[in-house]
Amino acid sequence: MKNPDKISVHETFDGSVRYSAPVYQRYYVWGNEPLQALLEDIESSGDENPEQFIGATVVQDFGKKGGNQSPNEYLMIDGQQRLTTIYLLICGLVWSYLKGGKDEDALTLAQTYLSFSAGRHAGMPKLLPTIQDRRQLFNILQSDITCIEWNFKEESVDEHSSRRGISNQWDNIKRQFNEDFFSETGRISKKKIEYFQERLLSKIVFIQVTLEATDDANSVFSKLNYEGVKLSLSDLIRNDIISRVPDKNRDDLNKFYESTWRPFEKSFPENSFDQYITTYSFIKFNGSVSKSRAFPELQKAWFGIDPSAIVSEMNLYADLYCALVKYAPLKGISKEVGERVHRFSLMPKTTVTWPYIVELLNASREGTAAKSHTLQCLSIVESFLVRRAVVGLEPTGLHSVFKGLWGKAGADPRKLKEKLVTGTTRCPNDQHIRETLRSGDMYSRKITKYLLIQSELHYNKENGYDNATDDFTVEHVLPQSLNAKWSILFTKEEHKALLHTIGNLVPLTEGQNGRIKDQDWANKKTHIKGSNWKITQKVALARSWDKAQIQRRAKQFADWALKEWPDVK
Repeated sequence: MKNPDKISVHETFDGSVRYSAPVYQRYYVWGNEPLQALLEDIESSGDENPEQFIGATVVQDFGKKGGNQSPNEYLMIDGQQRLTTIYLLICGLVWSYLKGGKDEDALTLAQTYLSFSAGRHAGMPKLLPTIQDRRQLFNILQSDITCIEWNFKEESVDEHSSRRGISNQWDNIKRQFNEDFFSETGRISKKKIEYFQERLLSKIVFIQVTLEATDDANSVFSKLNYEGVKLSLSDLIRNDIISRVPDKNRDDLNKFYESTWRPFEKSFPENSFDQYITTYSFIKFNGSVSKSRAFPELQKAWFGIDPSAIVSEMNLYADLYCALVKYAPLKGISKEVGERVHRFSLMPKTTVTWPYIVELLNASREGTAAKSHTLQCLSIVESFLVRRAVVGLEPTGLHSVFKGLWGKAGADPRKLKEKLVTGTTRCPNDQHIRETLRSGDMYSRKITKYLLIQSELHYNKENGYDNATDDFTVEHVLPQSLNAKWSILFTKEEHKALLHTIGNLVPLTEGQNGRIKDQDWANKKTHIKGSNWKITQKVALARSWDKAQIQRRAKQFADWALKEWPDVK
């Protein structure tokens, strides 16, 4: 490791150095809040403060990998978010000059700090974010920094990435610079933009720690970020597994990432991979390891194991977990069990239960759990969760119940019931459920949409209708505002008591919901007749909508719900 240096933004991007994010780095995640903090640092670096220190960065110097005429390759080990944002700010200055008709200023700034200008590297950007983020940056450079003839031919990108972090930040920067540097008539203030530019390039400094090519960058990355809890669990796991690739040169790391790690991580629905690591670690350690201890314990468990073998092991439960997040048919799982899994994917996500459910499904697939027992156990867990959710019991206290539950109950329905319902863990009885559905505030319950979905599916199955459960909002039939026409049928006390009960709630698409609002029953029933939802169409058959109708519908709903989610005791 070289001696740490104090370095300015000018010194960072002026030379023949390219900064790139290694494959194990997390994506760009900075939003407007850290951007504003950085802008405040820049503004505060005035005449009284000759320099404004903004922290430290760690890079790894791989030298001139492309020969003597090529730039030095620096991997951004720590500080990628800050360096990427600074690069975007320089892009913002170039964009402002172009918008203000100052093309020569724009070109000088871009050629100096944004791109290389000679040889086969001409037009290549001086900073490369993660592979998943590169397409965003390249689109910005091509569409908004038009004074440079960009060259991206040699750069790997993920064309299917849906990430928007860099694009969103670019929008923030353009909006900010438009306010700061332009008058209402669109005229650029050369004085203001040059003032900002001088402070950004010359007065913003940080300490740069430069590692040699032979240093273990993965270890440094892990220590810097894990001890400060800056990274998500999945970021740390990605880094650790890739660090186990035997040959540490970049080409081998990239090959492992592209052929093994990336397909594995991409197989998960968006924003769900971090939770999978938690679920996986609970399964691996039988619930004995907390989330905060998962990373170091996994590191120890994987000691000496080939990284490809680790990924294969982690992949064992991946499709089962993904089906709970966003359902897709599962290989080796019966249709009936798959339908039960689909139901869980439609419910509010109670992830603390997923280690047990995943192990149950895995046992069913391997043939060590009978289909009948699997179905019973899934039904028991669902009833337990739904009943608690109906009466407003939060799932936060269920960690101790489901911790290591597979080892205690397995696929035995009787043991499962014994472990779920204890002296300290409640499962509401039929009377409690019935009373809540009759008079409770179901409009504010997260479970209500799921109740309405299952009611629709049940009604359609009984009557031979096709399912059309599009995304919907929950609509009050008796409206939330008691206007003159509705006050003929309801007193203020009745309105307050019945408004949010399940008997007064129906599913409607957002467009339909907005159209009917506070209309009287005659007009409202005409609109809801055209709903895609059959249970909503059924409500429209009523001649009037009064207290008796709401109470009758609530009773019918409760009768059905008690059969659908029977008491688990």
